[in-house]
Amino acid sequence: MAIKALPPARQRVFRAVAAARRLPILSIAILLLVLVIPGIFANQVAPHDPLEGSVQNRLTPPAWVEGKVVVKEVVEKLDKDDRQILLRNAQRTIRIGQATIVGGTEGQQVAVGDRVEVVTKPGGSTKYLLGTDKVGRDMLSRIIHGARLSLSVALASIAMGAFVGVSLGLLAGYFGGNIDHLIMRMVDIKLAIPTLLLALVLATVMPSGIISVVIIIAIVLWGRYARIARGETLRVREMDYIARAKVAGCSDLRIIVRHVFPNITNSLIVLATLEVGQVIIFEASLSFLGVGIPPPHPAWGLMVADGRELIMTAWWVAFFPGFAMLLTVLSMNLFGDWLRDKLDPKLRNI
Repeated sequence: MAIKALPPARQRVFRAVAAARRLPILSIAILLLVLVIPGIFANQVAPHDPLEGSVQNRLTPPAWVEGKVVVKEVVEKLDKDDRQILLRNAQRTIRIGQATIVGGTEGQQVAVGDRVEVVTKPGGSTKYLLGTDKVGRDMLSRIIHGARLSLSVALASIAMGAFVGVSLGLLAGYFGGNIDHLIMRMVDIKLAIPTLLLALVLATVMPSGIISVVIIIAIVLWGRYARIARGETLRVREMDYIARAKVAGCSDLRIIVRHVFPNITNSLIVLATLEVGQVIIFEASLSFLGVGIPPPHPAWGLMVADGRELIMTAWWVAFFPGFAMLLTVLSMNLFGDWLRDKLDPKLRNI
């Protein structure tokens, strides 16, 4: 049945459903669950303080990991048998709750000849759904607060880098001549330097901290925005409405702000969206190398660095923050591709 034959209310519903089906639902859902909601409501969502740990609960595995229990016989003297346990050791492990007497009653004293169940590998706890790190801090809470940190650094650095790059790109594209040559040679020099090397050099001369990381990433990013803004401005400035604005007596500043900039925002929005994932990876790389966000801040890169030496014994310490980065960057790139197709008239065949 054709949609036009339906009542107006049902037509709107069908069109809304059809529009929703064209959205990248999975990417948006992952971004909301992994980055946006934790980033905005971290204090309300996180079950524990991300900086507070307990040595007693260090390296607790995730909740679904079962512990390993071995039955041993209590002896006075070991006979080089792994199935035996010394009496004094049995008393100590029972006292701290790591062993129980098989078939015994609560409070019963352990004696030679008893058989005890010894926990050789502790299991997970619902108190720590994703386990704890090497100082007993809750991994889930740290990942949630790490999302806030990553989102804040990404938005701040992209805003700063875009402001500088777009401003220079608009000037270069609109005025041309010596201004264009000077700005583009600055961009070429900047793009010729490896980004990670440039960031490491800047990190050594700047004080450690979140603000320094934002400034470093902004310095790394501005050249891309300048090149995109300049190319789009060269296209827009040849349009008829720009010529009419000049004839009408509009100043150069007014033309750039009111007529040029609004017509290049689509490309800049797509670039900024795609840059979010790259900035998160770049910030994590700096933190992993020890020149990014300083500890004890719950940065995803720092958490991966903390867990690299525990990858064989406590895999969850490095796996979950790395997996959060993977989901975030992949979803952000897929969303950016969809946004580019949506905003680019050429790709929409318009």
